[in-house]
Parts: sequence; structure tokens; C-alpha cells
Amino acid sequence: MATVIDKPRFYKPAHPARTKPPPADPLLEPSATAARLGLLASSAVSKDASALQSHAQAGIELQAAAERDPAEKARQQAEQIAWLDTARSALQKSLPLLGIRVSARECSALAKHDAVHSFVFRSRRAKHICADPIGDPTKRVLQLGVEREEELPETALEAMRAVGGELISHPVEFGYDYWTVDQVLRAILPHALEEGAPSAFSMVGHIAHINLREEYLAYRYLIGQVILEKTPRVRTVVNKLDTIDTAFRVFAMELLAGVPEYEAEVSESNCIFQLDFRTVYWNSRLHTEHARLIQQFHPFQVVADVMAGVGPFAVPAAKKGAWVLANDLNPNCYESLLRNRERNHVDTHLQATCQDGRAMVCTSVLTAWNAVYPGVALHDELKSARQRRKEKGAPQKTAPKVQRRPRRLVDHFVMNLPATALEFLDAYRGIYTRLGDSVGHDALTAELHARLEDVAQGDLVEPLPMVHVHCFTKDVENAGQDICARASKVLGLNGAECLTPPLNDKPGTPDLSLHLVRSVAPSKDMYCLSFRLPRSVLFEKNA
Repeated sequence: MATVIDKPRFYKPAHPARTKPPPADPLLEPSATAARLGLLASSAVSKDASALQSHAQAGIELQAAAERDPAEKARQQAEQIAWLDTARSALQKSLPLLGIRVSARECSALAKHDAVHSFVFRSRRAKHICADPIGDPTKRVLQLGVEREEELPETALEAMRAVGGELISHPVEFGYDYWTVDQVLRAILPHALEEGAPSAFSMVGHIAHINLREEYLAYRYLIGQVILEKTPRVRTVVNKLDTIDTAFRVFAMELLAGVPEYEAEVSESNCIFQLDFRTVYWNSRLHTEHARLIQQFHPFQVVADVMAGVGPFAVPAAKKGAWVLANDLNPNCYESLLRNRERNHVDTHLQATCQDGRAMVCTSVLTAWNAVYPGVALHDELKSARQRRKEKGAPQKTAPKVQRRPRRLVDHFVMNLPATALEFLDAYRGIYTRLGDSVGHDALTAELHARLEDVAQGDLVEPLPMVHVHCFTKDVENAGQDICARASKVLGLNGAECLTPPLNDKPGTPDLSLHLVRSVAPSKDMYCLSFRLPRSVLFEKNA
């Protein structure tokens, strides 16, 4: 039986990857030119290896040589920029089309005429109403998409004559500036690399981040320069050099084009984040997941973000009115978190720490208990200046503020470290037992009973906390069973206590959900497992 997941998995094709559909109109594609590059060869591979394999090895060798020798890097950059300069002049295309020269006052109406509009030349970046080639300010040219008069029906010609128009030769000229990143790369890279041309990239503020496969490394500076020139917001283009395998989730990168400015500013979830892309982790592809989880946090709830990074969950949650305990082991993330807390004016609602994730889980429950977070209305300092000005001039509401009971327990734990977060679940074993030892078991029991009464009165709290843990799975066909089994093992659950995903005809563990965040490889998916911590885990003895 298949696990019921809240959205279907997207299956990525195997290599040759990212096969692109044919262009809608081949006439609007750059022609193959003499500037098309060829495959390189490497002496390090066997003679019977494929040309593509030899080219990929040559790219790896060029990249390694550039890392070792700055002069070699400068030579490669200059060589590839020269290739691109040659391609700029070669990527020209002219379509021998016709146009209708007509009065400026009649041109727009003629373009909409029933007999004419289907023959008007349309393109995303080319105007169909053009200036008069002779320079007459009273005239315009309606650009047609036909080359010969015989292609136009008599009804279209009659409409033209009725407004005093005349057919003229009016070719459409396309140059380098017209083509997109994808079109340029497909036109100049070797034929064998055309289909997978790396025109897609992630944006982190002004930084374009690409992850080139080996077969594109030989032309990486050219690719970066095209992206830089064709993307207005981009000032820096970098390529990831290795996998994310460090404790701090950062990776080495190479500057391909632009300026070496790695301090970026990102807007997300109505917040501004400042970060140094070299020293902290940020993935723009996760913005939907950030918003999805933030939506589950409510004002006055207590949220513990165990692996907070620069705060994509923590800062918006605090701005929403939740009380947030945010932590990250990376000192650079911690410093960014402090700056982002101040930048977004959530100082009173967000407390930041820099320690190990397990230690943070253990200390967060005692921190929340001692803080006794007030259950009062949203603080004014969380509102923007614009919002406060708007409310100042609006009639004041007379409805009394709702006074909720102070918060002493964590409502949500967030663990966004997909490579290893499941391994940290053992930190929850016995945390309420240890909390009771510190604050008194009677006091803890009374707090849990009071939260039950709050639920009965409609308050958005539950006695036991939710955990939202991100993780990877390579068992893409049985993701739910795989993830729940791994989580249950670390939590020390056995038999009927084990976490169970919902199946086609059977309900799973209450309050448990699985969300497919994204497919990171053909056989590797990222999920978010959300579940309520069982009492047996929280109150485990001798943990």
C-alpha cells in the first residue's frame, strides 16, 4: 500500500536531464553559428571513453588548474569572455517580413481589425507597432508576420487600403540583446550539451547560484557571464564546488562572473534577511516550505527552532506574534540571526542562542518555563511603521483585549537539518521528566491540566508539543514507512507506539503528517515529518 502524502512526488528524469521542449516558433530562435563551441578532450581518460566523458574530465582539470593558479584562472576567464564576444556579433538574425505603413492614429485600430490581427507579428520582446523608417512623426509601421503579399487575404488588404495604408518591406532584426540566457547557451554550447544547458539558477539577493554538472565546467565562466548580462538583478554569479557535508551546511564556491560581493539581502515572508552567502546556509527553493510551516504557528504560542539558520522560520514566526527560541550551532548564523532579529523589530519575541541542537532541545523547555511568556495581544513593536500610522488615524476599536494564560511550555519544535535532524530526536526522550525534576512534578502536571482546559475554551494550545523535523529519504516509493520507522527507532518507540503514516485505507498516528518538500535527486526526496510527541517519550525515565 502506498503512503498517503499531501502532494504527489515529482519524478525527475534521469540523465540526459532537463530535456527541454522544442521552441514554440523556431523562427524566433538564434541560428547555429560559427561561434558554436566544441567538446574538449582529456588525456586522462581511456581512448574508448565517450567524447562527453572526456570533455567532462577536461572541465574538471581546468577547474582544478584555476584553483591552484590565479594566472591560469585569469587566462581561462579571458579566453571564455573572448569566445562570448565572438558569439555576440555572430548571434544576429533577420526575418524578411512585411509591414503596413499607416497613419499613427489608425495603426492601433488596424492591428485589432478582425481581418488583420492574426497576421500581426507578435514577440515577447519586440514591438509590433514601430516608428516610421523615413522619420515621419505622423506615420507608424504595423509589423506583420508574413514575407509575401500573397500570404495576406483580400479582406486584410482591403482593411489596409481603407485607412490609407501601404505594404512595405520591414524586416525584423534580432541580436544578442534579444535572446534569453537559455537561447544564447543553446546556440553556442556544443551540440552534445545543448539540451541540458544550465540556464536555471537560484537567486539569493543579488547573487545567482548555479550548480554546474561536470560536462559544463569547461565553459563555466562563459555561462556565468551570460547569466550576469541577461539577468538585471544579478551582480554576482557563483558555482558550488562541493556537496553540503559540513556541520554548518555551507559549501565552497567559485566566482564565475560579476563582483565578489557575498553579503546579500533577501526578502521573504514579509521579513528582510541579511546574510553572508559564503558562511551561512540559505536555500531560496525552500520559501514555500517556510511559508507553509509558519502558517501553523499562532500568536502567543512558543516555538523552539532548534536549527534556525539565519531565521527563515524564527523571524517571521516572531513577527507573527509567537514567542520564539531560536538556535544555531554556526556562529555566523547566530550573528546573522541577531541582526535579522533587530532589522525586523522582533527583539522582544525572539531569543537567540548558539549551541548544539540536542542541548538546545533540553534547555528550551526550562527556558520557556522560567520565561512565563505573557498571553497578551500582539505588541505594537511587531507592527511596521506603516501599519502603526494607519491604525493611528483609524477609529479605535472598543473590544477588550483577550487575556490568555501565560505560556510556560513549548508548542512547536522545528528541526530543519534534513541530513541529520532525525538523529537528534533522542533529545526529547525524558525532557518532561527532567523538567519536572527542576520545577516540580506537581507544577508540571498542573500546567498540563490547565492547557487541557484552555483547549476546551477554544485556545490554540495543546498539552503536548508538535515536532516538525525535515529529513531525506532514498526510499521514494515507501517514504512514509521509511521516515516513520527511522524516527520511531531514535525516539525509542516500539510496537503499537511506533509512528505510523496514513495508508490508503488505514489512519496513521493521530496528528501525524508527511509533507513532500522537494525532490532533490531522482532517488532522493526531502520531507517534513510533523507529529505530536508521545507522553511515553516526554516522560521517559532513565533516558
